[in-house]
Amino acid sequence: MQILRLIGLGWFVPLTAIIAIFLLVVAGRIEAQSQRTITTSMEKAAEICILRLSDCIDASKNASYLPTIREAYNQYVRTGDEGRLYNDVTVFLAEQYKYNPSFDMTVLYFTDEPQNLYFTGNTTGRGSLSRIRYFRDNAQQEAQEISEGLDTRTEFFSSGGHVYMIRNLMNRNFESYAVLVMELNPERIFESLKSVWAYEGMIIYYDDEYLWREDKVGENGEDIVAAKNDSVDGTFTYKVFYDATAVNLEKRSITITFVILIVFLIPLILVVLYFMHTKINKPISQLTEVSKQIAAGNYGVTVPPPKKEEGEIADLTRNFNQMSEKLSEQFNKIFVEEIALRDANIHALQSQINPHFLNNTLEIINWEARMQETDKVCSMIEALSTMMSATMDRNRQSLITLEEELEYVKAYIYIIECRYRDRFTYSEEIDRSLLSVKVPRLIIQPVIENAVEHNATEDGLRSVRMIIEGSCIEDSVDMKIRIINPGEPSDEDMEKIRNLLTDDMDIKPMEEKSTRIGIRNVHRRLRILFGAESGLSIEPDGSGNTISTIFVKK
Repeated sequence: MQILRLIGLGWFVPLTAIIAIFLLVVAGRIEAQSQRTITTSMEKAAEICILRLSDCIDASKNASYLPTIREAYNQYVRTGDEGRLYNDVTVFLAEQYKYNPSFDMTVLYFTDEPQNLYFTGNTTGRGSLSRIRYFRDNAQQEAQEISEGLDTRTEFFSSGGHVYMIRNLMNRNFESYAVLVMELNPERIFESLKSVWAYEGMIIYYDDEYLWREDKVGENGEDIVAAKNDSVDGTFTYKVFYDATAVNLEKRSITITFVILIVFLIPLILVVLYFMHTKINKPISQLTEVSKQIAAGNYGVTVPPPKKEEGEIADLTRNFNQMSEKLSEQFNKIFVEEIALRDANIHALQSQINPHFLNNTLEIINWEARMQETDKVCSMIEALSTMMSATMDRNRQSLITLEEELEYVKAYIYIIECRYRDRFTYSEEIDRSLLSVKVPRLIIQPVIENAVEHNATEDGLRSVRMIIEGSCIEDSVDMKIRIINPGEPSDEDMEKIRNLLTDDMDIKPMEEKSTRIGIRNVHRRLRILFGAESGLSIEPDGSGNTISTIFVKK
């Protein structure tokens, strides 16, 4: 009995206390890490949601910026041809929105004739006639009331489980002549919220007003994690319900395993010390070491499984390994979401490039055709085709070789030379060893275009010089592209340039020239792809010239 008491007091009690403390520490860390995982995944999912909502807002602007609907309506006012108006409007809506999976249905009506609805559905079949009937009977009146005070903003509202986005189409006097209402596909737009660990359902609010909910919300008494994002014209609040029992499953498994271990310690004391050392002490030491590695951030590390598949220690090892692997999976999922968000930003920035010079080029081509200079017209068409291929990016390649980028520059320069003839001069100095370096598409042409369009002398003479220099050693690239043109910007222009090349300023297409949007686009894409050391700078050199420098460091 004394031996048993000594063993109990000298070994069993301290060991039990150590195991209990170990259990509390590991369980606490798992719980804290699980909460951090849920919060982080919620934040990333909310960012993806606001990107998709921004894409929807940008898509709706086509109805205002493109002249098709306005011209069709003006012609209808002149001729009274309702059939042609219906055909022009519905064809335009189908071309713009029928194949966009974010929209279930798109409706347009003119403020003078709100009873006549022009609409298109989605190709998936979700945009059925029942949706237009529901809108006409239940939501159109609310849409008309919202549009009266909407001005040029975009608004969101819901009706009977349908989520709508509404904006006014304005004429040149900034008066609303039509209203565009788009029924969103919330299952796609808010799909990323379902990636939150232990997801059970969601509720979405817009400016504190209920917008949409996932049907099974509130079935199991779930806990809530929330996030907010600001859109262009309002604030979205996302509340995700998750199953707390699922989040605590790992902690409960470890607790049960340790309780079982303590219960079986009493008969194990009677077994030889060798058995206790090889079957208990050694596995626990391994678990302690692995838990420290997990706490240090080495997620996914596991304990070697025991030789025999039965026993409490074997269960503990398997549960611990499962816990470590699941933590690794969650962090890998967060990393993939971060990459997807970065690619979405890159794609959004890439799509902003607006080759506005194409209109001037087409005018030149028409003039050349009238002068019957066929060979020159063909060359200009080929140059224009090259530029259109660059902007359309059919192969979806964000990075191309510097040599291919220079081909687009040469095409643009040829067009400018045709436009200004001998009033424009251009020269370049290129380190040929850099031609194979991968760079983002269309980073040089917008800068040269800015130099041409904003640095003319009084008599119209223009001169642009480009110098490309740097080094390329294996995967390390340090390249500098300088575009030099005469004339120095004013203090006011330099202030605008500095604002354009900051990271926190949002330039709206209707507020700035497309050349300014272009140089900001170049700067932001370089920073996103290659880091803070890359980007664009525009400074005077003190000798009457302006130097635009593109830095590429990777």
